Amino acid sequence: MIHLVLAVVMLQEQQPEPPEKKVVVTASPLNPKDVHDTPWSADVVTGDDLQTRRLSRTLPDALKETPGVTVQKTSHGHGSPFIRGFTGFRNVLLVDGIRINNSIFREGPNQYWNTVDEFLIDRMDVVRGPSSVLWGSDSIGGTVNAITKAPDEFEPGFHWNRRHFYRYAGAEDSHTARSESWGNIDDFGYFMGFTYRDWNDIDGGGHTGRMPHTGYDEYAADMKWVYRLSDDSKLVLAVQHTRQDDVPRTHSTIFSKSWHGTTVGTDLERKFRQERDLVYLQYQGKFKDSFVDAVDASLSWHIVGETFRRTSSSNAREFRAAAVDTPALWARAGKETSFGYLTFGVEFYRDLVTSEGHNWSSGGAFTSFERGDIADKATYDLMGVYLQDELTFGSLDVTPGIRFTRARAQADEVDPNEADAIVFNDLDETYSAVTGSLRLLYHLDEEWNLIGGWGMGFRTPSLDDSTAIKLVMSGALDLPAEDLDPERSHTFDLGVRAKYDTWRASAFGFVTLLRDFIQRVPAGDFNGDGTGDFTKDNFAEGRVWGFELAGSVRVRDDVTVFADWAYVKGDVDAPVAGGGTSEQPLGKVNPSTAHVGVRYEPKEPRVWVEAVATIVRHQHHLSPADATDTQRIPPGGTPGYAVYGLRGGWQPTEKITLTASIENITNKDYRIHGSGQNEPGTNFIVGVDLRY
Repeated sequence: MIHLVLAVVMLQEQQPEPPEKKVVVTASPLNPKDVHDTPWSADVVTGDDLQTRRLSRTLPDALKETPGVTVQKTSHGHGSPFIRGFTGFRNVLLVDGIRINNSIFREGPNQYWNTVDEFLIDRMDVVRGPSSVLWGSDSIGGTVNAITKAPDEFEPGFHWNRRHFYRYAGAEDSHTARSESWGNIDDFGYFMGFTYRDWNDIDGGGHTGRMPHTGYDEYAADMKWVYRLSDDSKLVLAVQHTRQDDVPRTHSTIFSKSWHGTTVGTDLERKFRQERDLVYLQYQGKFKDSFVDAVDASLSWHIVGETFRRTSSSNAREFRAAAVDTPALWARAGKETSFGYLTFGVEFYRDLVTSEGHNWSSGGAFTSFERGDIADKATYDLMGVYLQDELTFGSLDVTPGIRFTRARAQADEVDPNEADAIVFNDLDETYSAVTGSLRLLYHLDEEWNLIGGWGMGFRTPSLDDSTAIKLVMSGALDLPAEDLDPERSHTFDLGVRAKYDTWRASAFGFVTLLRDFIQRVPAGDFNGDGTGDFTKDNFAEGRVWGFELAGSVRVRDDVTVFADWAYVKGDVDAPVAGGGTSEQPLGKVNPSTAHVGVRYEPKEPRVWVEAVATIVRHQHHLSPADATDTQRIPPGGTPGYAVYGLRGGWQPTEKITLTASIENITNKDYRIHGSGQNEPGTNFIVGVDLRY
């Protein structure tokens, strides 16, 4: 596989693109740089990549061809990217610089990234490795910043633009419709959009056939208003809403299908409903001959709500609900000085959590609980102060940074029924961390850069870590945990980039050392049902290491060949029977993955065609939890696969773009490692984009 990728040579940070600049904002928000000159392993995914070229179905899916990223899907409505071996609450998702992560994010893959409508997005910055100095807790594997669409022209008078987009996919029998309107009245600009999706049952490849109870509906709406105060400053007011109805977790139900020995679930129903709302007001300004050169400030309110319904094989029913309201305020300022470009920032987020739950027995008896899976009426405060400098010494760019973070978790009713005697009832914990980073970039010449550095990552214990009472594996309970400390990591990486008119290349190697890693530990049989239960502890240490190669070669003016390859492996301490620990594989780490393709794109006529192959190795490096997760992972691990796709587009007029794609041409029956169901078989997708 390595030889195949190196032979294609070599390599670019993104799929084939002409040599124009792609600016990364997330690594230096007030002093952005071209990817080539950024001292991090980074990529930029454009809105055109998401919606027109790749015809991506969700935001996580839009990342699946990014080097070093694999997207696990517990269901097709729940996508969770793995970045450098980490997923869930160990990666940070931002929308316009606002944290989507909150204190109820659970361990492992989760569904929250799917609640961000990809049609909102103008571009996404993907920064691999820790970005904790700028973005705080959870940034261990990586950070993704989704930068949303906005009016960008302010010509005098009134201007009105419209867009209508439709996507149909055969193997999903899915329909996606999007309508947008944007424009301006002098210095006042606006953007509005609405998205509707109807996902039906999926047809798998090979002998899997129709996978019942895999469809769901989704709605999203967004509005943004921009008032230009001057040529260099503006106010932005934005509103976003997403709702997903009845997203099934089919792998846990009797409607799942056994694949390579996976276990068929026993539940009659498992469904989630997700809602997300975000309102923010932001100021962005640049100044000349002032105390600072640039200022960004944000005031936001983010609401995440979820409900979960389960019907067991005995017809007993469970209902759980949780909601998190997160008011937040952050501000940052930048200044060019004789000591480099200084960025200083402060931020504060407060989670206000409510939860509830009730059960019906198989005989119809109703039981109401005083809390849901997370402690009701809990709060979680997250505060940070940081400073980053960007210095230049001849051909060497040096970027040091430091951050102080403080978090406080409070809950008065962790165990409202004190007779249950769950360890403790009142939670009042404070966590703090000082983290730093040092990034280096050496300009060997105009085309070649050598990149390296060190960065600390950390994650403050969440309310899911400290207050959860919920079923997790095979009927086992997760129980609350007191006296947890923040997880910490140190990542060292070294890379090289080349950028020429006809080819680009990048190669990175990294190692992440884990300290105070929070893992489940046995807690006895708390509820006396014969199944051992769990709590959380900081007992674990470990390491994750790997490589990322990517690039492209323009072999003719209209033909580009591209490839990327990523390998990651991780080990961490795990408890063993009888006490003690042993080093075991890190859970659900993405296997070695490569993409190889070729694009034909002449300047005239306005047409392009692209063929892509995705090649994934067998993943048999399983954690103890992976080995017992037989509803998702076959005994012995997830088989490798190779799938092939062909896609292309034609722009018959300036207003109309037509796109078509054939995914999984050979009708391969395959599953992404750790996912709850197989991917679609041969999938014909068409897209129509009308703008006027």
